[in-house]
Amino acid sequence: MRRAFLFAAGLVAAVACTAAPARPGALEPRYVAVHNTLAAMGLAQVGPIQRGALAEGREARFTIDLPRDCATLVAIGGADVRDLDLTVLDAEDKQLGKDTTADAEAAVKVCPSLGGRFTAVVKMTRGSGDFIVASWTGAPGLAAPAGAAAATAFGAGTCEAPLPLPLGASTGSTRKGEADHSGKCVNADAKEVVYRLDLEKRQRLVVEVDPTFDSVVYLRRDDCEEKEAEVACNDDVVAGTSKRPMQDRGSRIEEVLEPGPYFLFVDAAGSNGGTYRMDVELTDVPTLAETCRQAKPLGSHAAGALNDAFDQLHGSCDFGHGPEIPYRLDLPARARTRVVMHAVGDFAPVLHMRSSCADDKTEVACTDRGMRAADTALVATLDPGAYTVFADSVEKGSRGRFTLDVDLTLEGGKGVRGDACGDAIAITPEDKSVDGDTFEAKDDFAPTCAGKGGADMMYRFELPARSRVTARFDAEEGNHVFFLAKSCADRATDIACAASIDEMLNPGVYYLGVDGLAQGPFGRFSFKLRAKDVSLQEAACKAVPSIALGQTIRGTTAGAPDRFTASCAGRPEAQASGDRVFKLTLPSPQRVQLLLSTPSHDGVLAIRKSCLDPPGMKNVREAEAACNNDGPDTRHSKIDTTLPAGTYFVVVDGHQGRNEGTFTLEARAMPPK
Repeated sequence: MRRAFLFAAGLVAAVACTAAPARPGALEPRYVAVHNTLAAMGLAQVGPIQRGALAEGREARFTIDLPRDCATLVAIGGADVRDLDLTVLDAEDKQLGKDTTADAEAAVKVCPSLGGRFTAVVKMTRGSGDFIVASWTGAPGLAAPAGAAAATAFGAGTCEAPLPLPLGASTGSTRKGEADHSGKCVNADAKEVVYRLDLEKRQRLVVEVDPTFDSVVYLRRDDCEEKEAEVACNDDVVAGTSKRPMQDRGSRIEEVLEPGPYFLFVDAAGSNGGTYRMDVELTDVPTLAETCRQAKPLGSHAAGALNDAFDQLHGSCDFGHGPEIPYRLDLPARARTRVVMHAVGDFAPVLHMRSSCADDKTEVACTDRGMRAADTALVATLDPGAYTVFADSVEKGSRGRFTLDVDLTLEGGKGVRGDACGDAIAITPEDKSVDGDTFEAKDDFAPTCAGKGGADMMYRFELPARSRVTARFDAEEGNHVFFLAKSCADRATDIACAASIDEMLNPGVYYLGVDGLAQGPFGRFSFKLRAKDVSLQEAACKAVPSIALGQTIRGTTAGAPDRFTASCAGRPEAQASGDRVFKLTLPSPQRVQLLLSTPSHDGVLAIRKSCLDPPGMKNVREAEAACNNDGPDTRHSKIDTTLPAGTYFVVVDGHQGRNEGTFTLEARAMPPK
């Protein structure tokens, strides 16, 4: 082995001296020759190429990562370098090896007992100028390790002569590249640099480029020249995927790759390029069986991180490609089960569960829904046994920490307030959230759209006047429905049963239940119950004054009640301006122009197809033919539309609340367009 190293060191000096450079002393061609010579001997470059420049008598230190096995460090000086010394130190600054030659090239072999971080010291003993330092592993006559760049691939950074893809941190520049290629994610005409990577086994490749320009990174397999051979392309780093803060113009790809040759392109999104820092990481990918064997036990709480996880499987509800981590959940008895995943990092969480880790046909549940954007909650009633819970993510390359919390309770629940008619929870229809949790609730009711099996809670409210009542979930764990009834215990009085409620109700007391569906029978929820008094609208619609084409009406909305909602007057729940309504009758199809002037406030003009809100209306646009707020400014509104023959209702309203005052409304008949 010692003789082989001396032979290799001698070749370094001989080849470096005899290589024909593009200019006297040029480092790149000389290093190419050394690279190819050592690679042909069975050694493989590891880590980045370090570059620097020194004056005579000065030294530079570089941190290098070396494996436990033997490694050879090579240093090559530029044209004005006469004697370059190279020394390798361990973590305690103890010397492991030193070059003893007096030449512009140096080679040191070290065989540390443990791999780790070391220091390479380059000293300019005689002369001055540039130098290059690189590390090599293996022994002459042995094959290069998996993941090392092929020696024949080292070159000018083109498809014809790609550079070997260095592991770890390195720097580069696209300025000397060629503008021959572009990725599918961005069409560009900038110069690019091409690297080659040969894989002998399945591995995950992570490449991060932090540039001085807007970079693009793309990867092709087998055929460097073929655009359709592309397997990945990225323009801008996705938030939460990088290990370190990066500029918006940076690029990142993360792919699990099968064995074969690959070509990595560092390109620019525009026509300009420049210098960049590149970090490359290769990691062996475990099999799904190996991952399942490593699943951690899951108790009531766990914390983890996706940073080093792999994307090996998907749940039925998970259409993303993010990494996941498996956990083993053991249940001694049948129980209601809730698992909540909270994402601490900037990624979208997903949970899915199987009774057999590696078999997708045994999926029990899958969800990406929760009470908050950073949460997802999986709920199910489970038989005794072992289950695998996958803490998953949506985006490819997602990174960040997370927590898992597990709740278990009796299959039938222990009971909660609002579990029965006698303790129905009193609520008031208003724009405030109502929060609840059916995890411990019993199954007391069987509405038509839910049936038996889902835990439920009952609420009670009262209407002083005829009102349009709506109830909608803002967030929920599992899957819930509402059921609305006049009598709590008598299902024959049920008025509606659905995922949302929208009904016209007379004054009186009503009961609103929340029930779980079979596929998500319990969990937390939040909803809003709203009621809008329609008695004023009904009274207004019984005696509506008319407006005819060619007529101008002057009036005021000050002091008028708020009876109508307009689609262009802001959020419905925030509208509280007085309004006026006029009836417009068209005996035949007609192009109509309505002009509204409100000199003292922000007015709104709407044409309705019916005066009353229709039953079951989900959106006010269902009742409107047209609506305009600002035309051309906040003091004017204008509608110009062609309407079929019929009766219409013109509403003069205000934007949001407290926009009331005098107005002028003009109706015109216009010639067809």
